[in-house]
Amino acid sequence: MLAVFITVPSLLHAQQIVLKNDLIKRTLSFDGKVWRTTAFSDIKGDKQLSVKSEEVNILPMNEDRTYSISDFRASGKPAVFTNKDTNFIIIQYQAFTKTAAIPDLLRIKYYLVKGQPYTRKTITLAYKKMATVDRLEVERFITDKKAEGGGRGEPVFINDQWFTGLEYPAGYSRHTDGNTPKDYNRYYEKVGNYSYIDLEGRDIEPNAQKGLVRLMHFPGYTQSNFQIESKTAVMGVVQERETAGTAFTHYMTTMWKAPRSFLHFNNWFEPQAKDLKGDGLLNIWRSFKEAITPYGVKMDAMVADDGWQDRKSIWEPSRQYFPNGYEDVKVLSERLSSEGVGFGLWLSLNGYTNNIDWGVEHGYKEAKRNKYFSRYGRNYSLSATKYKTEVLEKVPAIAKQVNALYYKHDFNVLSDTDEGNNHPATDRHGHEATLDAAIEILLATRKMNPGIYQNLTNWVWFSPWWLMYSDYLWMLAGDDGTNGNWPEISTRAMASTDRDTYIWRMFGNPADRPLVPVSRLMTHGIIKNSRGMMESKEDNVQDWAEYVLMHYGRGTLLKEWYISPSVMKPEDWKALCTVDGWAKEHLGALTNTVFVGGRPDEGNAYGYIGWDGEKGVLVARNTQAASQKLIIPFDQSVGFKGMAGQSYKGKVVFPYQDVYPLTFTAGKNMEIELPGYATLALEFEKGKSLPSAKPVPGIRFTVNNGVVRAEVPADVKGRCDLLVIGRPESPSVKINGDTVKVQRSNKGRLNNFAGYAKSGMPSEKAAPWTMLSFDLLPYAGKSITIEFSKAAGFESYILAERLVHTSEPVSGNNILWTITNDTRRQTVRIF
Repeated sequence: MLAVFITVPSLLHAQQIVLKNDLIKRTLSFDGKVWRTTAFSDIKGDKQLSVKSEEVNILPMNEDRTYSISDFRASGKPAVFTNKDTNFIIIQYQAFTKTAAIPDLLRIKYYLVKGQPYTRKTITLAYKKMATVDRLEVERFITDKKAEGGGRGEPVFINDQWFTGLEYPAGYSRHTDGNTPKDYNRYYEKVGNYSYIDLEGRDIEPNAQKGLVRLMHFPGYTQSNFQIESKTAVMGVVQERETAGTAFTHYMTTMWKAPRSFLHFNNWFEPQAKDLKGDGLLNIWRSFKEAITPYGVKMDAMVADDGWQDRKSIWEPSRQYFPNGYEDVKVLSERLSSEGVGFGLWLSLNGYTNNIDWGVEHGYKEAKRNKYFSRYGRNYSLSATKYKTEVLEKVPAIAKQVNALYYKHDFNVLSDTDEGNNHPATDRHGHEATLDAAIEILLATRKMNPGIYQNLTNWVWFSPWWLMYSDYLWMLAGDDGTNGNWPEISTRAMASTDRDTYIWRMFGNPADRPLVPVSRLMTHGIIKNSRGMMESKEDNVQDWAEYVLMHYGRGTLLKEWYISPSVMKPEDWKALCTVDGWAKEHLGALTNTVFVGGRPDEGNAYGYIGWDGEKGVLVARNTQAASQKLIIPFDQSVGFKGMAGQSYKGKVVFPYQDVYPLTFTAGKNMEIELPGYATLALEFEKGKSLPSAKPVPGIRFTVNNGVVRAEVPADVKGRCDLLVIGRPESPSVKINGDTVKVQRSNKGRLNNFAGYAKSGMPSEKAAPWTMLSFDLLPYAGKSITIEFSKAAGFESYILAERLVHTSEPVSGNNILWTITNDTRRQTVRIF
């Protein structure tokens, strides 16, 4: 309910208005000229935030002077009213300072919704003729409380009790002195395939003040009615048993597109499926359907990536594939639907990869990209009238006409510094105008086709407010890759390390990581095709199973299969489909995953943990031969919301089924022992673990004058390897005096990151290496001597899968394949 308190003004007291609901209140005071916010509070009064507010700050174009609430006078009484569950205060002002740069009328709207601990604010600037506003600050106040966070599209956290920001991906927030953080100064902002926009210093407050908080954007021109509508500012208060971070996440759940899982095939790496004129895509789907149906896997869509369109058009289908235009595309979609799967399209909103010369000849404006983006491809100006008008009509209409379940919106340049495209010719104003056009198209598409999944890829950034418009965001990596900074024998393992190193670089610092959930990232999915990408011929089914598990274990909701059915074996399907089923079973916890551990390509253990109430899941890897402990916080920093002190037990569900021998206590760190080069999945629930199982006996060995004498265990199964890691070169090896054949080999490919996504990624610790693996299974139960051709510059391990007594594993379509259920891995360094 709205409460308004007004007292008679006097020399000692000013009028006050308190806007409140059942959770939060905002206090405004009248000084005889204007109304200013003086305090925010929770409804109980336990959390108080006193502020000195300027309410608004306007920086005109080509000026250095700014204008604040002090340059206006209140016009009439504030309007106070309720609309359904929303309470409003609207205050109008007239300009007091007479200059063409200041609006004639200023209108500020404050409002809040019943049952939500958030108060919002918008500003309207009204001029008598066309005007240009360089920067508009929607909130500007001073607080004596500490502030953190901020940046492009990021909130500011105040005193661990409040958060504030613009509900807009390109809103800019500053705190502490009004200029913190500096632009692109967050840990993750210039990493990988990032988006750079030059603000030319116009975000900087020259008169920095202690405790100054600013929320701003760059609107540019007034609209046709000579008005500018600001973006919306929000202030939220932390509730009981919340941290500021979890409170913000709760807030975002009221704003974003609800998290949804989407499994699809993308035709980018499959020639048969890229030929859309026949039954190529349909036949691929039939192969998938035959393989996955026995496992209960449901694929949502078959997606045609870049290449389906006529590049000399504005999003018309290629006549090579679709002679009758969208009627043929609709037929393809309907045929897929009749056989049990949906249809999706790649579509770059700005025409990237299309023939821009053709477009310019036909009157469409090309975007003038900034220096950073000029190294990449060309695109149309999305804010220019002709192109925007056409795509705003066409993109939603295509989605409806062909019943597209999914759009992959690639190459989001969002940079335009040219004249005549409905914004001032600066990078910051072109960025905002282009982004606004993109958002308008995204919303129109959803209105036309409410169930559509929308994915924004290249050159987005990790603002949580993107999720108001898009289901998923690109992780800003290379499309595919194998990270060779650290020794690993499996190329599939190196592919997992590649993905996870990008995620570590952006999400690995708990003190400064994006607020976008890891599960909302597009990771370019699972690749297995006839070209043999991201694998070696020696990689085995366990390598494949671990690679698939890491993809799903990140929690990713966008499950992309770049898979050629022709190269899949029955065991490959089993590994893939049981992981998909397990992920579906644990969707709630996986949606909440958090990265834990160290940098993967420097030999550290790492993983992803997620909680759904009192149940949790963890998928973890050890990237080196020696066993390691993965240390994991057991508190709200990883999304755990339970009470401290409670006991939890763990169950290993991959690559075997067994009770984890330790009991974990909420509030104290978890310590998970990971064998060498192991990938493990665990599930957690309340309870206490069984006593520790009897440990596997050690491997006995001695070293004398560089010769190793080792007892190869008799109880080995499936794998017993001698691993040799050379730095940089590996020695040749003799066993019992005989030179032995190398079973598997690999070598370093240092800082092997895609050039367009290399920023911030290279490791200073990367050093050349080679790795060899020799099969010791033929020597099971025997004593052997191992001789190396040199005595230094390498290390050697025995990796053995040791047999254990275990019960028959539980199996099913939603249970991970226990690929080594009757063995436990053991590694020992012998040299």
